[in-house]
Amino acid sequence: MGDKKRSPVEEQRARQQELIELKRKQEEFQENPEAYIPDEVKTEYVQSGKSKIQNFWYYSRYTIIGMLIVALIFTVAVTQCATKTKYDLTIVLYFKRFAMSTMSENVAIIAEEYCQDYNGDGEVEVLVINCAGTDDQRRADPNVGTRLLGQFQNEESIVYLVDLDAFRDLESSFGNDFIYTGMNLPDLDGAAYQLNGTAFDAAFNTVSPNYTNQFDYYIMRRNVGGTALDGKNDVQKHVNNAEQLIRNIMADPFLSNKNSNNTSSSESTESNTLNSTFESSVPLNSKKSK
Repeated sequence: MGDKKRSPVEEQRARQQELIELKRKQEEFQENPEAYIPDEVKTEYVQSGKSKIQNFWYYSRYTIIGMLIVALIFTVAVTQCATKTKYDLTIVLYFKRFAMSTMSENVAIIAEEYCQDYNGDGEVEVLVINCAGTDDQRRADPNVGTRLLGQFQNEESIVYLVDLDAFRDLESSFGNDFIYTGMNLPDLDGAAYQLNGTAFDAAFNTVSPNYTNQFDYYIMRRNVGGTALDGKNDVQKHVNNAEQLIRNIMADPFLSNKNSNNTSSSESTESNTLNSTFESSVPLNSKKSK
């Protein structure tokens, strides 16, 4: 059996004895510090190399793991930035009706035929951001409207494809703050160029037959002067690229079927070949739209 538990009186006596002993040792040390010998001499423990590694990992493992996670995130971010597609031009597709993502992807394919390698990377890449949707869809899904509002603040979003309802909405909501007539385009009082009857029809009609027969749609350049975009970095460069794209589209003799009366039979044949070739190749699994 173990020792019996001491009574409170015995505990008190033991503590008093310890205090007396400590007091005695203190007096001995004060009288002759050099002759004082402590009761225990601590020995220094020399760790082996393996023990040091084990202890280091035990006390530092969370710091090391945290540093590795940060390094991994940084590496992934740098890799994504390095491999991210650099677009030469951005187009906003804003219809007041539903438009499938495949349609916006097809618009990008056609628009690239009239775009140039503005960023000098050796490739022509056009990004089409799909902001199309009915009013009911916008009420049901706030992201549809938020996506469009975000493009209003984007200095790269200068070119817009709009149907007539969307154009009227922009005109009534923003007026000349958004509508730009300085290019003197042939439609909508100088603000737009109608695309019905052009090669752009194929971008929509190959997905949904006769889609563009139901409404009028246009390409336009938004206004920048005096808006929040005015003075942003490279905004003038994006404006120049946008205007060049629109001019290239208008100048293409093979683009518009409505001008076929002014073209030779060989030009009309080439125009039909262009459209039939595109129709046989879409819809495509392109990732150029959002």
